[in-house]
Amino acid sequence: MGRNRRSDHPQTQRDPQPGSQQGPMDGFLQPPRGNGGGNESPPPAAQHSAQAPGGDPTAIERIGEELRNIAAAMATKADLLTLTTTIQDALRAEMAGLRTEVTTQAGRIQALEQTAETHSTRINATDVAIARQGDMILHMRRNLEDLDNRGRRCNIRIRGIPEADEGENAAEVLTNLFRTILHTDAPQTFEFERAHRALRPRSAEDGPRDMICCLHSFPIKDTIMRKARERPTWPFQGTQVSLYNDLSPYTLEARRALKPITTALRERNIKYKWGFPFALMARHQDNWLAARWPDEIPRLLDTLNMPHIQFTDWLLDTSRPVQRQQRAARRRGERSPPGPPPRRRMGRGEQAE
Repeated sequence: MGRNRRSDHPQTQRDPQPGSQQGPMDGFLQPPRGNGGGNESPPPAAQHSAQAPGGDPTAIERIGEELRNIAAAMATKADLLTLTTTIQDALRAEMAGLRTEVTTQAGRIQALEQTAETHSTRINATDVAIARQGDMILHMRRNLEDLDNRGRRCNIRIRGIPEADEGENAAEVLTNLFRTILHTDAPQTFEFERAHRALRPRSAEDGPRDMICCLHSFPIKDTIMRKARERPTWPFQGTQVSLYNDLSPYTLEARRALKPITTALRERNIKYKWGFPFALMARHQDNWLAARWPDEIPRLLDTLNMPHIQFTDWLLDTSRPVQRQQRAARRRGERSPPGPPPRRRMGRGEQAE
């Protein structure tokens, strides 16, 4: 019987074997080890409930006070609405200012565009007028050059006649020269409108000055020049003299510019001559071809089956003949014509006369 009788003493919970693992919930799931005893520690749940802040009324009140302060410091709906309204008003004011400035700038830009368009129209009209006036000036220059040459058509320039130490009779000297050139075709007398030396100081370094005469009759002058072209120089008074037509400085400048063209024509045995108003005329298949402007020279060369030859545009710089005359005058020691006196600045209280 003793074997089947249970023990009155409760079975003691075995301690966990060493090396076994325990989770965090084992303390709650295991029953207490004894009915009582001051030495046994309370379960973890009891410890947690004892340590909870809810057990301290002062701490709860303090937390509640902090929460109320936080809630009081937070913005309310009215504050947010006021802030939103203030931001919207500021943005509206800024946008209104920007809109006004943009409108002003748009008006200014439109005015500038209209002004630029007006100026562009005026500039285009001015360019057209300037081009037209340039053409008119060129034609006026050609007309003036032709008038100048027509005024010189009875003139002959003689180069190489020695100057006498004392005064000489230019008409008598030229009469003897023309009779030498014409021989039996010479008239009894030659009527001169004027005959004189070139208007520059006498200088031994530059040689004798040219003689210039104006014959009263153009046919006689033409007869002399035709006969004079038979030879480059003529013997007279122990020296060789040459006869030339008296031409405008601009005509001489144009002929110098076309010297490469005339040289090429002579090398190819192509006859050429000068026309008035100024033109270079070349013989081609029993016809005379004329080039009066610089842009017509290439077409003339193409018609003559000649390569293009570079030459100077004689219309680009119209001041070269005048400058050349001024430089020659300075070399000869001549004085330039006096210009207008410089203008003096008027002081205070003075009046223009």
